[in-house]
Amino acid sequence: MKTRTPVIACCMVAAALSAGCAAVYKNTSACEQTMRQSASELSGRDTLKVTHAGSGIHGSRVVVEGTLEHPQTASEAAVAKPPNTNIIEAGLLAPLMAAIEKTKPPTTAVPAAAECTYDANGQQSAFRWLAPARLAKDTSPDDETHTDE
Repeated sequence: MKTRTPVIACCMVAAALSAGCAAVYKNTSACEQTMRQSASELSGRDTLKVTHAGSGIHGSRVVVEGTLEHPQTASEAAVAKPPNTNIIEAGLLAPLMAAIEKTKPPTTAVPAAAECTYDANGQQSAFRWLAPARLAKDTSPDDETHTDE
């Protein structure tokens, strides 16, 4: 029985086909780590939750999306919550409703996105914030002059 040769050949083909895919995932996780590090440096009180990471062009461009969450300030809470017009909840049940609402502090979530680009060797060549605007301004790209060669 000569089944050993086709089995080994199939295993080799599968390994060869999946070997090129590792760079995409490596770049995606590296960009996510860079985004987390930059978020902690630029806005230390915010927590970053990554919701999606996508890569294109064989992992040379990676975009990571998520949210930056922070506890609501008093002014944000006042704007976000309209006054209670229900007489029962506002009067008789106000202490009970306040106790229920205090179990978890409200948070404000702001959409965030960052872009990483990698060169042919897999080294990170650029990182920039796409959103929110306050972080995108801090990491604006340098004077990039693109020339068509």
